[in-house]
Amino acid sequence: MALKLTDLKTDVHNDWCPGCLTGDTLVLSNPAVKAIQDVRPGERVLTAAGEYREVVARIQHHYSGPMYRVRAKCFGEIKATPEHPFVVVRRTSGRHYHNSDFVEERVQASDLRVGDYFVFPVMQKVEDAGTFPFNYEEKAKDTRHGLPPSVVNIDADLLRLAGYYIAEGSAHGRSLIFSFSQAEAYLIHDTKALMERIFRLRGKLAEARKNGIDVVFNSSYLAKAFEALFGNRAWNKHIPHELMLLPPSKQKELIKGLWRGDGDFRDAKARYSTTSVVLAEQMKLLLLRQGIVPITSVEHAHQNHKSAYRLYVSYSRDYNKLAEIVGVPARKDTSRDKRSSVIRNSRLYLPVSQIETFPFDGNVYDLTINDPAHTFVTSVTTSGNCGDFGIEASLKMALTEMPVDINKVALFSGIGCSSKLVHFTNAFGIHTLHGRVLGYAQGAKLANPDLEVIAVGGDGDGLGIGVGHFVHAGRRNIDMAYIIHDNGVYGLTKGQASPTLHLGMQTKSLPEPNINSNINPIMLALASGFTFIARSYAYNTRHLKEMIKKAVAHKGFALIDALQPCPTYNDINTKEWYGGEDRIDPTAKRPMPRTYDLESTGYNGTITADMSQDEIDKNLVQVIEKSREWGDKIPIGIFYQNETVPIYEERISERIPSYMKEPPAKQQIGKSDGKSVVNLANLSKELLFESLVLAQ
Repeated sequence: MALKLTDLKTDVHNDWCPGCLTGDTLVLSNPAVKAIQDVRPGERVLTAAGEYREVVARIQHHYSGPMYRVRAKCFGEIKATPEHPFVVVRRTSGRHYHNSDFVEERVQASDLRVGDYFVFPVMQKVEDAGTFPFNYEEKAKDTRHGLPPSVVNIDADLLRLAGYYIAEGSAHGRSLIFSFSQAEAYLIHDTKALMERIFRLRGKLAEARKNGIDVVFNSSYLAKAFEALFGNRAWNKHIPHELMLLPPSKQKELIKGLWRGDGDFRDAKARYSTTSVVLAEQMKLLLLRQGIVPITSVEHAHQNHKSAYRLYVSYSRDYNKLAEIVGVPARKDTSRDKRSSVIRNSRLYLPVSQIETFPFDGNVYDLTINDPAHTFVTSVTTSGNCGDFGIEASLKMALTEMPVDINKVALFSGIGCSSKLVHFTNAFGIHTLHGRVLGYAQGAKLANPDLEVIAVGGDGDGLGIGVGHFVHAGRRNIDMAYIIHDNGVYGLTKGQASPTLHLGMQTKSLPEPNINSNINPIMLALASGFTFIARSYAYNTRHLKEMIKKAVAHKGFALIDALQPCPTYNDINTKEWYGGEDRIDPTAKRPMPRTYDLESTGYNGTITADMSQDEIDKNLVQVIEKSREWGDKIPIGIFYQNETVPIYEERISERIPSYMKEPPAKQQIGKSDGKSVVNLANLSKELLFESLVLAQ
């Protein structure tokens, strides 16, 4: 059976993450809207790019300390721990004027300022499906109801009818019912006409309580189909994902049906109300695609009433756009109107209006997403988190795509932020000592060569206290892989300079610029004898996944230097810095990312058995040259690969021919009664005799 991402999830309560959100934070998933505490791996959530990506893991831990409550214009509040990063635009103008430029960056909750802009993406993906399937389970003896059309054109009529049902419809056994007030005669007429044209069904009118009128259509097939597609009660109504991806021009009719049913226009405001949180968020996304910014609010449940989710449109231009869609008169007085938010380049920028802290003691959550930028969208703003989870996501994706037996995978970690990876992955994991991860990992591999050993550790763990193990691991060339989390700081101990931080750099927690030169992991690995040397970037999860797959498949000791931003302590080599957001291409008007793929340039660092010494030397020179590139151009990919060097296991086998068949892990060390196979008494006598002989 193929390994799935969900197979790699652990049940352990993760006791650390770089910044998290309260469990009631709403996340926009596909097609639902869920509290973050209910999101599960394998589900898809909206990202900053306006696309849906897969959740790799949900992080949970207990937190006791100050919590930040941040309120934004229009969309309400979000609660986060001090270190949690958001995608933000800093306010550069006075509070009465909007920015002229909007440059996005990651800002921790504790560093936010009133007036800064939260960033909310406008969905851009468009899939213009021409038809919509209605799946029916045909009944052999059903002679009362004919089978309705199984495929219906997605046109204005169907979308408006869908809006009417979501707003006013319900399914009851054999009947599909639309409930209107007596004042909504035009909706009754329109609904009957639409049902007859699309599904060849005629409706019957039935008086309901409180001056209402029900339009009843008898069809058990349609009743079940509509319930499955759109929900059946007010609190579980939703829009199918296929309709959410239609072109905005088509979605106008869907909005018209929804607003006519559950909305109104009065007192210079357009109002929409529903008890379905999913539907409220979907309506918000639909309106944003029309360039309309709603204001959201929640009236929480009380007595016998469920929570109500409301959207308001009051800005005159937005009001008039919506009025035109729904078919009501426009508002004329626009003289004193001003929008508090900004829509630009498929982004909504929402000013932060209030920041406060309060004591908190409870569980908090974060998500790991299969997204190069590692972001996800909440009901208020776009959230991000640490690069550690990009590496975790890449490793898990790699394991699901490789022909490995998960029962033979052993993960080893040192001490630091990276070390929690073994706790978060459902495989054999060993959390070792600081700087000693390679010693443990190599020992396990030599004891049991059948294991697929992968070591992970930070740059301080591997290139500081553990650098001696690093050098000698290269000399041995044991068949295993090692992933270094390279962020330039000791993230677990408040951001001291790690061995990879460049000379003269001063990150936020350093009182003075770094006084030491940096270690170049690529050059050190080459000098030490590593036979596979690669670099990747934590937020480019697809690239890192491929590097991990190739490193594990390589016969020999493989190193991956995984560059990662530390959102907490390294405020220089940030996601925005790697993404080149400080360098805008004057022609394309887009950021110029600093990382580039070596393979795209034709680079080849492979050593083969038929190469001459001159060719090998030339290859080694280009490895050194590329490893020294830094700053505006940072190469990622495979720098060097050489499978002509015998692995350590083969060298041992030359001296001990039985080693591979009977390695230490497979040798018997105990009898059936639990006693050692070695006669310790005789061994002690032999050792004592030898010591006496040597003493003489």
